[in-house]
Amino acid sequence: MIEKALRYELNKVSELENKIFPMNAPEGQKPPYLVYITRKKPLKDLGGVTEDRECYLILNILCSSYFEMKDITKKIEDIIIKGSLKSIGKENLYIQDIDITDISESYEEQLKLHRGIITFTVYYKEE
Repeated sequence: MIEKALRYELNKVSELENKIFPMNAPEGQKPPYLVYITRKKPLKDLGGVTEDRECYLILNILCSSYFEMKDITKKIEDIIIKGSLKSIGKENLYIQDIDITDISESYEEQLKLHRGIITFTVYYKEE
């Protein structure tokens, strides 16, 4: 459910609309596009497992030019920052907190693409 809600929000970046993929992009995909990786786990308290969840995400924004990558990465960063303490997606998944770990960049020689990388953790309640 968290992936669906995040894709819904990230599709608001017009350059990436319907170009957001889990794990890998389809072969031949034209840039710009976004590939994401998730790692989820339930949280516990003294009473055991709760409805609270934690999801660690790595977003990879791949673009033909450095300036396009910087622009799209900034748009995504803004969406992430504004995501705390609100409901996202069509499912209205409530986001309790977001912790951005890192924002970095690299160049993929083999793909000839600039990569913006955003890593963050989302804390939410699954009902």
